[in-house]
Amino acid sequence: MSSPSLVNRLGSWFKRADSRSEGSEFSQLKKKVHELERELESVKKNGSNGSSKCGSMNLAAGHGILDEAELGALREEIELLRNEMQENIAAIHRLEILTLSNRIDLLNEFGKALPPTFARRTRTSNKPKGFSFGIITNGQRPAKLFKLIDSIRFQRIASDRFEILVAGVVDVLKNQEGVSLFPMEEAAAQGRLGAMRNVLARNSRFNKFVSLDDDFLLHPNWALSVDQVKDDFDLATGIIVNPDLSRYCDWVNIIENYTFLRTYDETFDKCQYVTGGYGIYKDFIFEEHLWNDSLGFYQGEDVSFSRKLFDSGFQLKFIPKAIVMHDDERYRQKGYGVVRLKSARSAISDPNLALKMEKLCPRTLS
Repeated sequence: MSSPSLVNRLGSWFKRADSRSEGSEFSQLKKKVHELERELESVKKNGSNGSSKCGSMNLAAGHGILDEAELGALREEIELLRNEMQENIAAIHRLEILTLSNRIDLLNEFGKALPPTFARRTRTSNKPKGFSFGIITNGQRPAKLFKLIDSIRFQRIASDRFEILVAGVVDVLKNQEGVSLFPMEEAAAQGRLGAMRNVLARNSRFNKFVSLDDDFLLHPNWALSVDQVKDDFDLATGIIVNPDLSRYCDWVNIIENYTFLRTYDETFDKCQYVTGGYGIYKDFIFEEHLWNDSLGFYQGEDVSFSRKLFDSGFQLKFIPKAIVMHDDERYRQKGYGVVRLKSARSAISDPNLALKMEKLCPRTLS
């Protein structure tokens, strides 16, 4: 029953009450009035619930509400548009990069055009000269991990001048010769990246510890480029590219918890940080400092570690020709930042179902 009809009925009954004086009929009318008042309140309440329910729906078309099937179709369309955007970005970067050999040639020429920065070594190493490659892995990308190990072995480093150490979920490497394994499944599951790196750094035998995630690749001339600076650094990094050769987080500042790519000709300042995925550290650093092993996923263990080192006076050197690739197709350079495509499935909680890109780094400073 609609509220206007109730009002009309109330009005007619009040007229009848005014025109007659019989007590019994007036009492009955009063009773009817109270019943109708309750009915009116009920109608108002139901109408309010209905409107709030409609307001809670994510999307509406005209005067109708989209059902779950229509919402599902819309989400699929949004995901298609999102993937199309990603492909358009990748196509722009790939216009002149058609083959792997062309990529390598381009990287070679690019690296030659940039000199290393002037940061110097502040102390003397205690361990023998060489490379300790420390890799952390959650065991979910074995193909990428094997490619990384192959890229290390292709460096033409004398066998007595390098070692490979792997921490995390390491079962897939049990039959790999020349690889030291450190099972740390719980730390890998909790995302305690610093804890795994600390174990590797403590067990390293050579004076240069190379911190690597399992989805990186070394350029064929990487070791030669590092040797050319004659160990004259405390810690160092180099150019990091995505698979499309756009920039990853290589020579970067951290400002208000966001990463900003610096131009390669800028000198070192203390607002920078070294991404945990790739960095070269001298042995004397670990005599005083280690990563925070309690920090988990996306809690900025690399930012925290960098800040400790720079506050202690250690210098960061940039070696442009020490090029590595972050072997993950989801990442792209976007202006002065790096972005990662966020899948439509994980964006369903967004009430606007907005088409957006997720920043790679906000970082928590600890």
